[in-house]
Amino acid sequence: MYLEAALAARDQENAVQISRKLLVNESEVYVVRDSLLDLIAVDPVHFSDKNVVIKGLEDGLLMLSKPIPGAYPGMKVKYIMDEAQEAKTTAQP
Repeated sequence: MYLEAALAARDQENAVQISRKLLVNESEVYVVRDSLLDLIAVDPVHFSDKNVVIKGLEDGLLMLSKPIPGAYPGMKVKYIMDEAQEAKTTAQP
């Protein structure tokens, strides 16, 4: 059995698609400010099985690219730019 569907969709300005694994409490994400993690509220506008489209991020904020086990606001982190100029974040002891 196959399904063909035509869906009505709209463009979202100032939105970004991220992994659902990065979403905390369904409406927050971790960002790095002055080498510390901060948990900020975002507005999820579309969910798929693996990703979510969110709005509400300021330009230039560094957001985690992978979840950090045991992360908490105020946790000291170190980020390293890789060859593709993506920040890699690691927790500091």
